[in-house]
Amino acid sequence: MEQEQMDRESLDDLQKQLLTCPVCLEDFHDDTHTKVLPCLHLLCEACIPKIVKDGVLPCPTCRMEHQFGSFPTDNTTRDLSDYVVVKTSPTVACEGKGCEETNVASHRCRPCGEFLCLDCVAAHRRTTVTRSHDLIPLEELRDATDFTAFCHPQTCQVHPGKPLELYCSKQECQKPICVTCAVIYHQYQEGHGLVDIITVGNQRRDEIKQMVCSVKEKSNIISKVLNEINDERDEIDLRKKQIYNQIDGVIEILHQQIDRTKEALKEKVNKQVSQKCQSLEEQELKLKSIKSNMDHAVLYSDKVVCHSNVPAFLQLDKTISDRLQNLTVEQFDKEPWEMAAFGLDCSEVSTDIQTTLNQKMHIWSSSIFPPNTSIQQQRGGVPGEEVVFDIELFTSEKTPAAEEAHFQAMITDPRGDTLPGKVKDGGLQNGKFAIKYVPMVEGAYKLELILQNKTFASRSFTVGEGDTSFLEEMSGDSTDPKATCEDGTDLKEIPEAEVPKLPQQMVTNNPEIFSTIRQIRFFLDKQTAHKEVTVTEDGTTFTNNQQGVVPKSSVLHPNRHKKFKGARGTHVFTQPGRYFYEVILEMKVVAPLQLNNIAFEIGIARKSSIDNKKYIEGQPYAWSMIGAHHPACDAVCVHVVRDRKVLLHKVLVKNQVDEECRIVLGFLLNTDAGTWEIYNSEEGEKLCIVHNVNCEEPLFPVVSGYNSSQVQVTANFITGHQNAPEEE
Repeated sequence: MEQEQMDRESLDDLQKQLLTCPVCLEDFHDDTHTKVLPCLHLLCEACIPKIVKDGVLPCPTCRMEHQFGSFPTDNTTRDLSDYVVVKTSPTVACEGKGCEETNVASHRCRPCGEFLCLDCVAAHRRTTVTRSHDLIPLEELRDATDFTAFCHPQTCQVHPGKPLELYCSKQECQKPICVTCAVIYHQYQEGHGLVDIITVGNQRRDEIKQMVCSVKEKSNIISKVLNEINDERDEIDLRKKQIYNQIDGVIEILHQQIDRTKEALKEKVNKQVSQKCQSLEEQELKLKSIKSNMDHAVLYSDKVVCHSNVPAFLQLDKTISDRLQNLTVEQFDKEPWEMAAFGLDCSEVSTDIQTTLNQKMHIWSSSIFPPNTSIQQQRGGVPGEEVVFDIELFTSEKTPAAEEAHFQAMITDPRGDTLPGKVKDGGLQNGKFAIKYVPMVEGAYKLELILQNKTFASRSFTVGEGDTSFLEEMSGDSTDPKATCEDGTDLKEIPEAEVPKLPQQMVTNNPEIFSTIRQIRFFLDKQTAHKEVTVTEDGTTFTNNQQGVVPKSSVLHPNRHKKFKGARGTHVFTQPGRYFYEVILEMKVVAPLQLNNIAFEIGIARKSSIDNKKYIEGQPYAWSMIGAHHPACDAVCVHVVRDRKVLLHKVLVKNQVDEECRIVLGFLLNTDAGTWEIYNSEEGEKLCIVHNVNCEEPLFPVVSGYNSSQVQVTANFITGHQNAPEEE
């Protein structure tokens, strides 16, 4: 009985949504010529002029406005109507020609599409033309699960009685036609293409089914969001009761002096609850409207697709396809606009009741919309050094969430221990905060932002040697949305053909520049190189691992680098003049680099900036190019980043075992102009130019290497010109 009741309710819903005109409230029948609007809602043709105004037809169901014109006729409605009648009515009237309307049908003729009584069935079987027709007893039809037996034959309007057996695929036609129309009006020589109607029908039906699935997926997402809205509304109500209890508890202790404040606080709670509920209700109404349109479109499309009346279906497929396509790309927020995030601040209540209530007790409310939360890491993570994250919180409308820091920052370290991070308010109620944390061990960490015991945003980061996760916000992939040109222009906003290009001419091919270069032949200082790297005896080649036995004199050298894992040059660059040198860089991946880990660094720096950390990036008076693992590319990429602007991002080698690369890099330092240019010497390409290089004090050329167990790095320095005299 329960299943029968459910089936009955489903059929009643079909009757209301697909078989009843929403204007005149009459059932659709053969004489009404059911019309399908672009939104897939139905109207009888006679009602359309009643609601058209100024050439615009507003759908009476969803209120979508359509330009008045010729709307397609839905010839599948008759099939569905017969299906519902058989399923819901105890008797069905005979439709035989010349038969009494009071006669009860016992069969349905499939080819004719008519219900027939016993007398008409007998006549059907006597007549030569209809003798072979398939007659189906009504008892079988009541158990039918599809529309196959209810299809009405579709015939040509130009040649009455001719079945629609072909489909013209010409752009201007695209409709079912009969054989006579094909011969007369749809000839191949005029660009018409004739296809078997069943083949086209099956193809278009499959396409519509795929689009229906996409719309169903979106509809399911809306259902999920609607459930979450209800959950948040329940949570808001629960929080309201909890806060009421909090307020009552505090107010009860303070007696008569705080009665007025108690009511004021409750009023603020109600205001926040009202605002949140109103926001959620607005979102709910909006989503229900979208979902209603989607569900109707799915219902209607399923109805059309489910039966085998191919000609009727092909008369509607474009309208259905257009509507489903529009619904597929319909945009909506996939999380509730509001959270049950508000509470009562009641700390440090003193005997000075009135002052304390005004200053220390107020209702806070958070309108944070988690998908709009931004978490950016300022610098790479090194054990024992503070890591800082910039947090920006926004509402569902993408405005700053102007509120105090009522959320928690919890950080899970590689050992699984969870500790709080220090939250620092921006102080301007602009939704900006800073999270500070000092990691103690290397490995993978996770930062979680928690509000009301719910995690609303998170970010993973790595702490360890050569970590470059701080570059992730700035570099991304080669078309990263946060990458900018040197002038600050967002690359995402520039069409590809208009992205500024640097001059391609190599400095060595420009005699005017090349003749002005000071010919300094320098070497790498093996005495001061870090103990875990190697500089060859001739001072020209650097590797990122220790090779051979390090001389005792070098180990004990007082100026040996203790933090900086690299080597510096034996000569410095000073004003005035231009200096050019090349580095033949070779790399081989032994084992894949971990997330954001550095492979090498090549740069220039003052002596005071070299040995403060393992690398010079980020140090004052230091400029460098970093080769590091980039997650988006899954490769070792070279980056140059200055002032949070990406000047260079280039893939060097895939982050896979035994992958190798070789590149000849040229570096031109102009101490007079304060520029540092980087070239791909073999390709004759200028890669980037760094401005505002402070050359007031001498600058050392430097190179460093990391993670030798994962990647082998060799850098061969070529300085000065062949046969050129050395300049002291």
